[in-house]
Amino acid sequence: MNFRVSIGNEKSTTSFGKTIHNANGIQIESDFQQVITHKNSTGVIFCLGMVKSRDKSKEINTYFDKIDDQSLQYIVSDLEGRFILFFIFDDGMCICSDQFGKIDIFYQQNETNIVLASNLDLLPEVPDKSGFNQAALMHMLTYYGYCPPKKDTLYNSVKRLGIDEYVYVQNNKITLIQQDFTIQNVQEYTDSNHDEYTDIFLTHLQETASKEGNFIYLSSGWDSTSILAGLVHLFGNNKVVCIIGRMKYSERSGYCNQIEIDKAKKFSKYYNVKLNIVDFDLTEKDESYFKSLRVKMRKHQLYAMTGLTHDKLAIKVSQLVTKNETIFAGEISDGVHNLGFSQYATIFHPSHGFREYSDKMASYLFGPTFLSLLMNGEYVNDPIYKLFKSRVGDAIFDEAADSPEDVKLQLLTSLFLRDARLPLWSLDNEPLLTPKGAKYYTQQMQNKYLEGVAKNMDTDNIYANYLYLYNSFHWQGSTVRSLQTMADYYQLNTDLPFWSSDLQDFLAKMPEEWGRGLDLNPTKYPLKKMLKDGKIDYPYDYQKGAHSYTYDIDHSFSHSQEIFCYSALVEDFQNSIRKKPYHQILSKEYFNLDYIDSLVDEYIDSPESLSVASIGKLLPIIMLCYVGWYGKK
Repeated sequence: MNFRVSIGNEKSTTSFGKTIHNANGIQIESDFQQVITHKNSTGVIFCLGMVKSRDKSKEINTYFDKIDDQSLQYIVSDLEGRFILFFIFDDGMCICSDQFGKIDIFYQQNETNIVLASNLDLLPEVPDKSGFNQAALMHMLTYYGYCPPKKDTLYNSVKRLGIDEYVYVQNNKITLIQQDFTIQNVQEYTDSNHDEYTDIFLTHLQETASKEGNFIYLSSGWDSTSILAGLVHLFGNNKVVCIIGRMKYSERSGYCNQIEIDKAKKFSKYYNVKLNIVDFDLTEKDESYFKSLRVKMRKHQLYAMTGLTHDKLAIKVSQLVTKNETIFAGEISDGVHNLGFSQYATIFHPSHGFREYSDKMASYLFGPTFLSLLMNGEYVNDPIYKLFKSRVGDAIFDEAADSPEDVKLQLLTSLFLRDARLPLWSLDNEPLLTPKGAKYYTQQMQNKYLEGVAKNMDTDNIYANYLYLYNSFHWQGSTVRSLQTMADYYQLNTDLPFWSSDLQDFLAKMPEEWGRGLDLNPTKYPLKKMLKDGKIDYPYDYQKGAHSYTYDIDHSFSHSQEIFCYSALVEDFQNSIRKKPYHQILSKEYFNLDYIDSLVDEYIDSPESLSVASIGKLLPIIMLCYVGWYGKK
């Protein structure tokens, strides 16, 4: 699903989709299947994508009737879905996305024209014309997600619309308006809130599912299997089909998610639903397929291997859909429930119960209790913090700042700008960057994304601020955004239930003792409580044992090592970096190019000799060069 808005005298010589508006110097093109056009007393509204009212008693047109050039951003919080809104009035227009920014809005401006589009290929000028965004590159190459944060692109001449931003265009001038988000305070939850959670979860499935049928990207974990249970509960097993990817990255290791496959088969048999298995096989390569895949990834800034997995899943579903089915996935759940710490991988241990509790300890270090310790200086004696610090050897940690506001900024920086995700983890640990680069990157990102949030954050609303920022970081990164982006290429309807407004609000207010702290409740507490208490039929014991991947039982196993050192793509990866093309775009002031070059030389000479840690540092460089960028020589 794509769109392009051209504002000014010059129009693109290439067209696509359908022109849905062309008047007064404003042209809107779109290939969205869902387009709503609505006129009110002050202008005309175009809504592209899936949208509904959060208030079940009100129709969408009730909100559209109220829109004017001053109210667009206020309306969005009352709407649910994945959509873009355009409001055109006498001498200009306003543009925004849904409140979570699920669809990208890239924008570019020259002396005569403004263009906004859903991907980089639709822009009129080559994105690299004004050089490369070094802070965005630093984030992409040092932080999990392999993508610039929401407002940024790799290019100085192109920006993306941020969360709670909307574009106001008048007299060929673009103005960005930032709407303050509503901060939810943590509340005391009781047993009745478990019923509320269940109602929110099932109501969203009820309203979003298709009567024609539904597909689930089944991973066998808590999130996707809870969606499976919910859909069968609501619609019966004849309206549900599952699909899973079987990962084979090298001949030597074979299928590296066999645990997950076996568990998914058990769940599918229990609910008597069909399970389709798609091979993610990197032991052979299809040149034409990977060439077209890289084009897709490049124009959406996707630089993670999940671009492949999500594309393969979407291809399979596109072969199975018959009418207007919905595709569901459990993405977002880890972050929204437990700040991303719920993969049983924080501390590997023979006891799976302890592995889960170690995830809770990691969540605790970013919770309100530990924030209080940071602000009063007592954090150094906290036994959990001391345990985690003891596990990273000689790693460098920053000293806590003096003022509470600066301490809060440090904690946000640790969670959203540091790959280790430990409080006060220093960027001095990052060998890819020079000291000047580390300082520049931190200042740029803090100023653009974190400082405003830190001013309003406190122990009473800490989780609401985290969930808000997740929309600018991990949830729009290459590992998550590729799911819906790739599905769009096949005109598939997708939904992520854990990214729904009501559930996000519930979890923004959820207290620490509901599984996010050192309490004895499990990770994803309300979800697991719903399943364990039998509110929907669920075989709870099926989740015992190893989680998903080979590394759950062999902790020395590395997906990255299998892909980048032993797959059939190794030669292509090597060729992509052989001439060190990253020198064209990475500033030597900010990047330690000598260090990067040494890793590249070793990789070209003998990839098997690289340590897993070195591969982790090199893989985003490889993917950047393999996928490519605009203007690559």
